[in-house]
Amino acid sequence: MDIWFFLLILAAIIIGWLLGRWQPFSKSAGRQQADPFSERYAKGLNYLLAEDSDNAIKIFTDLIEVNKDTIEIHIALGNLFRSKGEVDRAIKVHQNLLARPNLTRKQRHIAIAELASDYLKAGLLDRAEKLYREMIELDADAILAYRRLLDLYITEKSWAEAVDCAQVLYRKGDAEAAVTYSQCLCEIANDAIEGGNNRLARKSLDRALEVDPGCVRAALLLIQLLLHTENLTAAKRIFQRLIRQSPEYMPLYIEPARQIYLNRESRVYQDFLQNQYREHPSTRLAMALLEHYARNDEIGTARQFLSDILHKSPSFEAFEFALRFLKSNPDQLGETWETLSHFLKSIQDKKIEYTCARCGYESHAIQWLCPSCRNWASMKPVRL
Repeated sequence: MDIWFFLLILAAIIIGWLLGRWQPFSKSAGRQQADPFSERYAKGLNYLLAEDSDNAIKIFTDLIEVNKDTIEIHIALGNLFRSKGEVDRAIKVHQNLLARPNLTRKQRHIAIAELASDYLKAGLLDRAEKLYREMIELDADAILAYRRLLDLYITEKSWAEAVDCAQVLYRKGDAEAAVTYSQCLCEIANDAIEGGNNRLARKSLDRALEVDPGCVRAALLLIQLLLHTENLTAAKRIFQRLIRQSPEYMPLYIEPARQIYLNRESRVYQDFLQNQYREHPSTRLAMALLEHYARNDEIGTARQFLSDILHKSPSFEAFEFALRFLKSNPDQLGETWETLSHFLKSIQDKKIEYTCARCGYESHAIQWLCPSCRNWASMKPVRL
């Protein structure tokens, strides 16, 4: 049973109780006509039992007069409309409530919050934003308002506004605020780097790492910025700390390592790849090693390593490299084709490289904001 249908049943029970409490029974002994309210209520129940929720909601909505004692029921009915996707009807119910002069302060705050949720679901972001700002001014569940505003600004990619909201939540001790705050700062830093504003980028990244010292994205962006400004010593220091702190993101560290070590210390870069492959074997590291061996004419080492990979941990990347690398040696290509055939037969699903640790969402590329559960920095590389 859907949750909204369960809530509708619950609302019908409450409505029946209220009718029994408020509708006066006729004191005239000669009056035999049935109470019209009871008849309409019974009709609503029949619709409900027949799972005709549209007509049931219409009757229950018309049946209950809006007053201080029935506000919660109308709010519940409006929420049912919204959860069912009938946002226009939900908006009308909640707007009608806010037009009432006899609402208590708490009831008005609840109605504002629900109407803001209606606007948000309808995609009327400017109206939702205005109501959430009103909630903050009224001190009506300001934490909720800031959370909703934060999500709204992230959706709109309004990063400056998102940072302001995340900062408020962070200072108020919100459990998820540190990660979100640092990721929004990374968005600003990324745009600043692309726009050539290194000062803003550095300021944003320093703050991101202050808020969330474990922010891998901020560290990678800072390394990128330091390399761009030719501050190799600082870049190397942050890079080495990053490896110790978050080794699970090793596939993302290959390019920074190449930039830091390769053009200056080729042997150090090779040692780095070999050591990391022993400790955290992955296709990305294997391919980086193969390409490095090939570039440095270490043909024998490359062939032996390639043979090991194709038998122990075959991948599309490894076979692509093998076909390029061994094209001048037909004898070895025959063995490679046979191995490739077995490998292709074992592949059933599309290759996944990153998985969300929170909801399990799968992706072939890193996404710092999970599209499914909308948690920041929850995507982790899949070891292949």
